Amino acid sequence: MSTIQANQFKTSVNEIKTANLEVKTTQMSEFWKKAEFNRFGIIALLLVVVTCIAGFAAAIAVNASTFQLAAVAATAMAVEALILSVAPMKAIIISSVISVIVSGLVIFL
Repeated sequence: MSTIQANQFKTSVNEIKTANLEVKTTQMSEFWKKAEFNRFGIIALLLVVVTCIAGFAAAIAVNASTFQLAAVAATAMAVEALILSVAPMKAIIISSVISVIVSGLVIFL
């Protein structure tokens, strides 16, 4: 390959990478827009799931340690506070995932 062909190849590879990144970014922003549009259905689902799992984890954490109980309670209450404050769905979903992970760790470890 000549130098010109190599540069053209690198340029086309960079263009493809940029195009793929733009598609992924567009898909993610579309996901958050749909989540915001379906806010009330998603919030109802997350509230039930997070509260039930956190309640079960808190029942286990009471006998284990105060730190585990505080971690479960803090993450569950953070989700509920974000829901009550009508925070963006991105923050609510991310905090819900964190709460479920913390509760799961308490339950299974």
